[in-house]
Amino acid sequence: MLPFNSKELKAVVTLDNVLDGAKRVLKENCLVVQNFDYQCSLKRNEKGRVFGAMESVILSFRVRVNDPRHAMIFLMELASNNVSCFSFLFNATYGPNERLRDYEDGMVVRGYLVSAEEQYSTETSETGRYKQMLLDLKLLVSEVIYLGYEEDKNLHGVFIHKNK
Repeated sequence: MLPFNSKELKAVVTLDNVLDGAKRVLKENCLVVQNFDYQCSLKRNEKGRVFGAMESVILSFRVRVNDPRHAMIFLMELASNNVSCFSFLFNATYGPNERLRDYEDGMVVRGYLVSAEEQYSTETSETGRYKQMLLDLKLLVSEVIYLGYEEDKNLHGVFIHKNK
């Protein structure tokens, strides 16, 4: 059996950009994030301006996929060689129409998907489907925008890193 980090839904990721309208995000397009990690550091001068060379930032994350067809979205993004947009939402809730109702906070990450590794569980559920498929993904980050708790303040973004 594959490792399982939590039985509680804490974070989800979707390829929908929540800045374009969070209410249109469907629950079925949100995948459970098992873990994620990235490190970014910038230097500032006395005036507060960023200076010096910026190192590439890699965001590594693992998602649980219940249906292998959902994994195809990530594999298509990997093959496209285009900038992708991922919305990470923490403590998301959904309305009766299965659309995103609210989330505690989150981040929108733009970048290039550079790696995707698949792991399948060998156990099957009562319906005969795989209980779990995990994807380990790596994203070369070009921009991160943090989203706040209050909906009217979600558009306050913090620019972190941009490759030119």
